Amino acid sequence: MSDSDDLLDSGDDDDRTAIVRASDVGRLSEPGSPDRYLLVGIRGPEMGQVVLIAGSVFGVGRLPTSNLCLRDSGVSRNHARFVWNGEAYGLEDTGSGNGTYVNGKRVTEQTLVDGDIVQFGPNAVFRYAVTDANQEAMLQHLYRTSVSDPLTGACNREHLDARLAEEVSYARRHSVELGLIMFDIDHFKQVNDKFGHQAGDQVLVALVSHVAEQIRGEDLLGRYGGEEFAIVLRTTDLYHTAHIAERIRQTAERMQVAYGDNILRVTVSVGCATLSCCEQPSAEQMMAVADRRLYAAKRAGRNRVVARD
Repeated sequence: MSDSDDLLDSGDDDDRTAIVRASDVGRLSEPGSPDRYLLVGIRGPEMGQVVLIAGSVFGVGRLPTSNLCLRDSGVSRNHARFVWNGEAYGLEDTGSGNGTYVNGKRVTEQTLVDGDIVQFGPNAVFRYAVTDANQEAMLQHLYRTSVSDPLTGACNREHLDARLAEEVSYARRHSVELGLIMFDIDHFKQVNDKFGHQAGDQVLVALVSHVAEQIRGEDLLGRYGGEEFAIVLRTTDLYHTAHIAERIRQTAERMQVAYGDNILRVTVSVGCATLSCCEQPSAEQMMAVADRRLYAAKRAGRNRVVARD
C-alpha cells in the first residue's frame, strides 16, 4: 500500500463518528485531571469504540493476546505499540505490512498529542484523546448506547451484523470454527394479546438476562428483530453449538416471569449453524442456515433445537 492509499483526510468531513463528533472528545463534561489516554474509533468496525491505553507498553495487532486486538485483515499480527516515555505515549510501528499512520502520514515512531488521528492499516482509524475519568465514562456510555438494544440490553441488529461479519473473516483467516444460534419465542403474540405489550417487554428483558448467564464473555448476544435473537460463538463447532442451544432452550422453559398476579412462561425454538455448514462460508450464509433450522424447529412442534437439515 502506498503512503497515500486509504489514508484519512484531515478535512472536516472526517471529523465525525456515528457516536459523537470526534472533535468533541475532551469537551463532553467539566474537565478533571487529564489522566486517561484513549483511542476512540472513528472509522472501520471499531467505530465509536472507546479503548483505554494503559501500562508502559500497549500492543496493537490481530493476535488475540494484543492489548487492542483488531480483527482486520489489513492489520498485522503484531502491528504497532504505544510506549510510555514518562510524560506521554509514543506510537511505534512494529514492522507491519500495511503501515501505521498519524494524521495521514506513515510513521515508524512518533510521540502523540491530544487529537491526533491514528490509523492501523487501511481501515482501523482512531482519534487519540488525553482526557479524564468523567469524559471516559461519558464516551463509554455513548458507545454502549449506540450498539445496544434499548429494551433488552442485547446488542442491536446493526452491531450484530457487523460483528458476525468480522468474526467470520477472522475464523476463515485462522481456520477455526464459528457457531451461530438463532432463537425465537414461541407464540409470543399470544403473550402480548393476553397480557399486553408491557408484559411482553418484561418477558424479553428476562429472557435476555437469563440467556446471557449461559454464554461466555467473548460470545455475542444480539436482538435480531422482535422476539428473535442470535448468539455468535467464537471457536465453537456444531456439536458444542447445539449443546449450548439446548441449554438455552431449557433455560427459557424453566423461566418464570412475574407480571402483576400472573406468572408468565414461554418456550423458544432454536436453529444452529457453523461455518462448516455453509457451502460458501459467509455471515449471510450462516444466518440463512441458522434461520432455516429455526423455522424447521417451529414446524416440528416448537420448543426444540434443530442443528442439522
